[in-house]
Amino acid sequence: MVRARTVDERAQAAALARYHLFDGPPEPNLQTVVELAAQLCQVPISVLFVLDAERQYQVAAVGIDTAECRREDSMCSVALVAPHPMFVEDASADPRFVNNPFVTGELQRFRFYGSSQLRAPDGFVLGTLCVFDEAPRVLDEAQRQGLDRLARIAIDVLELRRHGFMVADLLREQQRTAAALEGANQTLRQFAAELAHDLRSPLTGVLSYAAELQLLPAVNADPDASWCTDRISAAAQRMGTLIDDVLRQATTAETGQAVHLDLADVVRQVLDDLAVPIADAHAEITVGAMPTVIGDVTQWRILLQNLIGNAVKYRDPRRPCRIDVTARTGPDHVRVCVADNGIGVPVEERDRITAPFTRLDPGDGLGHGIGLSTCARIVHTHAGWLEMSDTPGGGLTVCVVLPRR
Repeated sequence: MVRARTVDERAQAAALARYHLFDGPPEPNLQTVVELAAQLCQVPISVLFVLDAERQYQVAAVGIDTAECRREDSMCSVALVAPHPMFVEDASADPRFVNNPFVTGELQRFRFYGSSQLRAPDGFVLGTLCVFDEAPRVLDEAQRQGLDRLARIAIDVLELRRHGFMVADLLREQQRTAAALEGANQTLRQFAAELAHDLRSPLTGVLSYAAELQLLPAVNADPDASWCTDRISAAAQRMGTLIDDVLRQATTAETGQAVHLDLADVVRQVLDDLAVPIADAHAEITVGAMPTVIGDVTQWRILLQNLIGNAVKYRDPRRPCRIDVTARTGPDHVRVCVADNGIGVPVEERDRITAPFTRLDPGDGLGHGIGLSTCARIVHTHAGWLEMSDTPGGGLTVCVVLPRR
């Protein structure tokens, strides 16, 4: 008996496993292929075989019940390594098959054998589409070409099957990911609730102390002291509102109410909240004309507070800190930019720093790496995007680009 082996039998077996022919439902379209092959070649027997390192398996067949056999006994093990489709008029006269059990009568008494390889897109030959007859036979050229086309159709059917299983695997993975994400979201919601509770306690104290100070005659008599207590009270009230809004968005599926808002008011509130670090940095901040946009007030405050706060935080110590907040309204988009003359960000790092917990210098002690990722997420929820570029003369310019509607 002829034993023809390929050098890539293990790889071929791995390629064969991707089609799930033995751990999934039968493929009815393959049965149609073998029926067409029998009709085309006018033979009583047509089979689609696949082979691994040890055995030959029948996937679809007409006129025969043999489900599998040893690879050593398979006629297709020879065709598997042949350079072209194989057509044998009389196998009993062919030295490659004269002692084969499918020819001698031990298993069958085949005389005519024709086959075309099932070659996958990655190059592996998975098996063959075969036709048999118990009498010698010659196929004409149209029949031979037709059998080869049917073999290619069988591969297309197998590829569709493989992709179907891939889609099913992806859906299962998506379901697992969704379940894991829901668990993580639940943890984050609980953390947000606990954090909000922890923040409210000192905030309540600040509001209480500020209210008591405002009642003191000495404070009321001093314009500067009265101005300071008013600022403390206003800042604490804004912080309380911010905590409530963030908690609402973290513990529900809501993303906030989209309203018309004046960005000039939002920028003023942000600059007021950042008054201390701005003063410490001796930062000169100019604000241009701001448009009215549609969006969530809380998210816009967080967005601009992060961008302006980063511009202050990452200033260049070798020169005075200057920050320009500008806006430009086009026919389709609104562009709001924060330009600084700070230390800047290398071009190759700009995509990376929008990932959560990413910091260019973990040892600088200036942040936790969540500011820009938060900005990117907020802009995404508003159907926009972030653009980063060099500020002329040095520094970084970050622009929020949003559709007008």
